[in-house]
Amino acid sequence: MSFLPSFTVAQDPLSPSNVVVTDTSTGSDSNITQRRVYISDQSGAYLVPSGTTTDYIQWAIADTTISVNILTQDTAVFTKIKWLDVSDNVLYESEDYFCLAQFNKNFFTYLMQLQGDAPAIPADTNYNANCALFWARVQGAINVVINNSDISSSQNCLNKATEMRLNQNFYF
Repeated sequence: MSFLPSFTVAQDPLSPSNVVVTDTSTGSDSNITQRRVYISDQSGAYLVPSGTTTDYIQWAIADTTISVNILTQDTAVFTKIKWLDVSDNVLYESEDYFCLAQFNKNFFTYLMQLQGDAPAIPADTNYNANCALFWARVQGAINVVINNSDISSSQNCLNKATEMRLNQNFYF
Protein backbone atom coordinates (compact mmCIF):
# COMPACT_ATOMS: atom_id res chain seq x y z
CA MET A 1 0.00 0.00 0.00
CA SER A 2 1.40 3.40 -0.90
CA PHE A 3 2.08 6.00 1.76
CA LEU A 4 -0.43 8.87 2.04
CA PRO A 5 0.88 11.58 4.40
CA SER A 6 -1.47 13.44 6.75
CA PHE A 7 -1.41 14.88 10.24
CA THR A 8 -3.29 16.92 12.81
CA VAL A 9 -2.15 19.69 15.16
CA ALA A 10 -3.83 20.71 18.41
CA GLN A 11 -3.08 22.02 21.88
CA ASP A 12 -3.23 20.12 25.12
CA PRO A 13 -6.28 21.64 26.88
CA LEU A 14 -4.69 21.11 30.30
CA SER A 15 -1.40 22.66 29.22
CA PRO A 16 -2.02 24.92 26.20
CA SER A 17 1.68 25.71 25.80
CA ASN A 18 2.04 22.13 24.55
CA VAL A 19 1.37 21.56 20.86
CA VAL A 20 0.35 18.01 20.02
CA VAL A 21 1.07 16.76 16.50
CA THR A 22 -0.37 13.43 15.41
CA ASP A 23 0.65 11.51 12.31
CA THR A 24 -2.57 10.26 10.71
CA SER A 25 -0.88 8.96 7.56
CA THR A 26 -2.03 5.73 5.97
CA GLY A 27 -0.06 3.11 4.15
CA SER A 28 3.65 2.52 4.53
CA ASP A 29 7.02 3.06 2.92
CA SER A 30 9.96 1.10 4.29
CA ASN A 31 12.33 3.84 3.07
CA ILE A 32 11.01 6.32 5.68
CA THR A 33 13.43 6.45 8.61
CA GLN A 34 12.76 9.87 10.12
CA ARG A 35 10.27 12.69 10.35
CA ARG A 36 10.63 16.43 10.92
CA VAL A 37 8.04 19.00 11.96
CA TYR A 38 8.32 22.64 10.94
CA ILE A 39 5.96 25.01 12.76
CA SER A 40 6.04 28.72 11.96
CA ASP A 41 3.94 31.67 13.04
CA GLN A 42 2.43 34.39 10.85
CA SER A 43 5.71 36.32 10.76
CA GLY A 44 7.60 33.25 9.51
CA ALA A 45 9.43 32.62 12.80
CA TYR A 46 9.91 28.93 13.55
CA LEU A 47 8.54 27.67 16.86
CA VAL A 48 10.80 25.09 18.46
CA PRO A 49 11.43 23.99 22.06
CA SER A 50 13.99 25.95 24.02
CA GLY A 51 17.51 24.78 23.23
CA THR A 52 16.66 23.53 19.73
CA THR A 53 19.18 24.82 17.20
CA THR A 54 17.32 23.84 14.02
CA ASP A 55 14.16 25.33 12.54
CA TYR A 56 12.45 21.95 12.86
CA ILE A 57 11.58 19.44 15.55
CA GLN A 58 12.90 15.92 15.05
CA TRP A 59 10.10 13.41 15.54
CA ALA A 60 10.87 9.74 16.14
CA ILE A 61 9.31 7.62 13.43
CA ALA A 62 8.10 5.06 15.99
CA ASP A 63 5.95 7.66 17.78
CA THR A 64 2.54 8.45 16.30
CA THR A 65 2.19 11.59 18.44
CA ILE A 66 4.60 14.23 19.62
CA SER A 67 3.96 16.93 22.23
CA VAL A 68 6.21 19.98 22.28
CA ASN A 69 6.17 22.92 24.66
CA ILE A 70 6.49 25.88 22.28
CA LEU A 71 3.67 28.36 22.95
CA THR A 72 3.30 31.23 25.38
CA GLN A 73 0.03 32.48 23.87
CA ASP A 74 -2.52 31.48 21.26
CA THR A 75 -0.88 31.38 17.87
CA ALA A 76 -1.92 30.80 14.26
CA VAL A 77 0.62 28.51 12.63
CA PHE A 78 1.72 27.01 9.36
CA THR A 79 2.92 23.44 9.84
CA LYS A 80 4.87 21.24 7.48
CA ILE A 81 5.95 17.68 8.09
CA LYS A 82 8.67 15.98 6.08
CA TRP A 83 9.20 12.24 5.98
CA LEU A 84 12.81 11.42 5.09
CA ASP A 85 15.04 8.48 4.32
CA VAL A 86 18.33 7.54 5.99
CA SER A 87 20.25 9.98 3.74
CA ASP A 88 18.02 12.96 4.69
CA ASN A 89 16.24 12.91 1.34
CA VAL A 90 12.65 14.13 1.59
CA LEU A 91 10.32 11.37 0.47
CA TYR A 92 6.99 12.96 1.39
CA GLU A 93 5.72 16.32 2.63
CA SER A 94 2.43 17.53 3.97
CA GLU A 95 1.47 21.00 5.17
CA ASP A 96 -1.50 22.82 6.63
CA TYR A 97 -2.59 25.85 8.64
CA PHE A 98 -3.90 25.72 12.21
CA CYS A 99 -5.32 28.13 14.74
CA LEU A 100 -4.11 27.19 18.21
CA ALA A 101 -6.57 29.04 20.45
CA GLN A 102 -6.65 26.93 23.63
CA PHE A 103 -5.43 29.63 26.06
CA ASN A 104 -8.42 31.80 25.14
CA LYS A 105 -10.83 28.85 24.95
CA ASN A 106 -9.85 27.89 28.50
CA PHE A 107 -10.41 31.46 29.64
CA PHE A 108 -13.87 31.51 28.07
CA THR A 109 -14.71 28.31 29.92
CA TYR A 110 -13.57 30.03 33.12
CA LEU A 111 -15.90 32.97 32.37
CA MET A 112 -18.83 30.60 31.89
CA GLN A 113 -18.03 28.82 35.15
CA LEU A 114 -18.04 32.18 36.94
CA GLN A 115 -21.58 32.77 35.76
CA GLY A 116 -22.68 29.65 37.59
CA ASP A 117 -20.78 30.60 40.74
CA ALA A 118 -21.81 34.26 40.77
CA PRO A 119 -25.06 34.68 38.81
CA ALA A 120 -25.02 38.47 39.26
CA ILE A 121 -21.92 38.80 37.03
CA PRO A 122 -23.88 38.92 33.73
CA ALA A 123 -26.00 41.73 35.17
CA ASP A 124 -23.05 44.03 34.45
CA THR A 125 -24.08 45.95 31.34
CA ASN A 126 -20.85 45.31 29.47
CA TYR A 127 -20.24 41.74 30.57
CA ASN A 128 -22.42 39.99 27.99
CA ALA A 129 -21.29 42.25 25.16
CA ASN A 130 -17.64 41.71 26.06
CA CYS A 131 -18.14 37.92 26.30
CA ALA A 132 -19.73 37.97 22.84
CA LEU A 133 -16.91 40.11 21.44
CA PHE A 134 -14.27 37.90 23.03
CA TRP A 135 -15.80 34.69 21.67
CA ALA A 136 -16.36 36.24 18.23
CA ARG A 137 -12.65 37.03 18.09
CA VAL A 138 -11.69 33.48 19.06
CA GLN A 139 -14.12 31.93 16.57
CA GLY A 140 -13.11 34.44 13.91
CA ALA A 141 -9.49 33.42 14.36
CA ILE A 142 -10.41 29.77 13.92
CA ASN A 143 -12.70 30.39 10.94
CA VAL A 144 -10.26 32.45 8.85
CA VAL A 145 -7.75 29.61 9.11
CA ILE A 146 -10.29 26.89 8.29
CA ASN A 147 -11.93 28.81 5.45
CA ASN A 148 -9.05 30.87 4.05
CA SER A 149 -5.75 29.49 5.45
CA ASP A 150 -5.12 33.07 6.62
CA ILE A 151 -2.87 32.92 9.68
CA SER A 152 -2.18 36.67 9.61
CA SER A 153 -5.83 37.63 10.11
CA SER A 154 -6.20 34.76 12.54
CA GLN A 155 -3.30 36.04 14.63
CA ASN A 156 -4.80 39.54 14.66
CA CYS A 157 -8.04 38.14 16.07
CA LEU A 158 -6.14 36.02 18.61
CA ASN A 159 -4.11 39.04 19.72
CA LYS A 160 -7.29 41.05 20.32
CA ALA A 161 -8.87 38.22 22.32
CA THR A 162 -5.64 37.74 24.28
CA GLU A 163 -5.57 41.44 25.10
CA MET A 164 -9.07 41.10 26.57
CA ARG A 165 -8.04 38.01 28.54
CA LEU A 166 -4.92 39.62 29.94
CA ASN A 167 -6.87 42.75 30.90
CA GLN A 168 -9.96 40.99 32.19
CA ASN A 169 -10.47 43.54 34.97
CA PHE A 170 -11.48 46.04 32.24
CA TYR A 171 -13.77 43.69 30.33
CA PHE A 172 -15.25 41.05 32.61
